[in-house]
Amino acid sequence: MIEGEDERLQGEVSDKLAAELPGEAEQIQVDVTRGEVTLAGTVDTSEARRRAEDVAGSIAGVVSVMNNLRVRQPGGTGATG
Repeated sequence: MIEGEDERLQGEVSDKLAAELPGEAEQIQVDVTRGEVTLAGTVDTSEARRRAEDVAGSIAGVVSVMNNLRVRQPGGTGATG
């Protein structure tokens, strides 16, 4: 039952990120274990990083959000934490 719920949450978080952060969502990996969402990947701005965490946390059934997203440095290909 928990695995099915995690899969449902993963789909909902991914769908909502795609709607709320078009262009950024493709760079965000979503993993859910026992209701805890982990976000990983690289986004363009600190605002997008915060927004992704807020979006994930707004989904009913999400227990917590671990935001491992990195912000791309302007003009570079690297990322910072």
